[in-house]
Amino acid sequence: MKNIPNIKNVAKIAQVSISTVSRVINQSVNVSDELKERVYKAIEETNYSVNPIASNLKSAKRNQIGIVIPSLRQTYFTDIIKGASDYCYQRQVTPIILESSGDMQKEERIIENLEKQWVDGIILIPSKNETVPGYLEFIRSLNFLSKQNRRIPVVLAECIGTNYCLDCVRVDYEDAFYKMTCHLLENGSRQIAYLSSPKDSPFFDISWAACLRALNSYGFMDQEDVLEDAGYTILEGYQAMRRILQKKENIDGVVCANDQVAAGALHACRESESDAARKIGIVGFGGVAISIITSPSITTMIVPRYHIGYESARRLFQRISGDNRKPEEVVLPSHMASRASTFQTECKKLDFMFDE
Repeated sequence: MKNIPNIKNVAKIAQVSISTVSRVINQSVNVSDELKERVYKAIEETNYSVNPIASNLKSAKRNQIGIVIPSLRQTYFTDIIKGASDYCYQRQVTPIILESSGDMQKEERIIENLEKQWVDGIILIPSKNETVPGYLEFIRSLNFLSKQNRRIPVVLAECIGTNYCLDCVRVDYEDAFYKMTCHLLENGSRQIAYLSSPKDSPFFDISWAACLRALNSYGFMDQEDVLEDAGYTILEGYQAMRRILQKKENIDGVVCANDQVAAGALHACRESESDAARKIGIVGFGGVAISIITSPSITTMIVPRYHIGYESARRLFQRISGDNRKPEEVVLPSHMASRASTFQTECKKLDFMFDE
């Protein structure tokens, strides 16, 4: 017989009291993680649904969080959103997905509106870095969002967050871009260009510095003239690669800010009349699907995007529940997937590459 979706059955299945179920639903800090997991599993098993009107009359909670991203056109963010949304779904909280379009003023308005809507917390993927005038102040102001004298916590994702006094979940960019550049050098490339994200983007400085460190470790001097702003999209990557080919005929390797940029660069090389251009090694970043289906497939740094979203949401829920410990920066590892774009000849089946 199917379980009746009420709080009594949830308590029975989780083997806890009804009051404990209530405290978990209301995200009380006075419940252990082990009990929370049992209650959440029981809620999912019984399809129990909290009455949002009755619940909200008793507290300031709205069972909604905001997820703010720079662009819906960047496929890199899809799995981050998926990871955060799955964590929210398990806890009957609704995520609101909003796009800042890389516009600082729009980003500020979105945060202001979310505060007015009384969301319980916010996951923000910043669009700028702290060198942009006023941006550091904006990020630090997120520490003071509140509703009914209750703080609205914010967790940052995909940025360098050590100076922001907020929790931050990101990948190790320095390690990733160092290894991407070394991979090209180890495969024989000697004239390497970097098709970068915009210079005001969150991880521009650290990724470019990592590329230069790799070049210097192989005995090459700084190569400022092979740095090209490629944005984030396929078209921007294509146009940036064409500019590089016009000013540097001897380029034999390219590090790209993401896989979409790499796909655009690959197309520019393939349509070139130069045989040398068609042999340029290309490395992307992210591990999104487009890196697999291009011809040749693109060597890329696989990033745990789903885990970034899931961990960001987990951290946010801890803060919503009243955790006041010192903010932490969680730095996740990435790993290289070597493919044909850097002259790897090994044949791999499509289903295997999706699991890399």
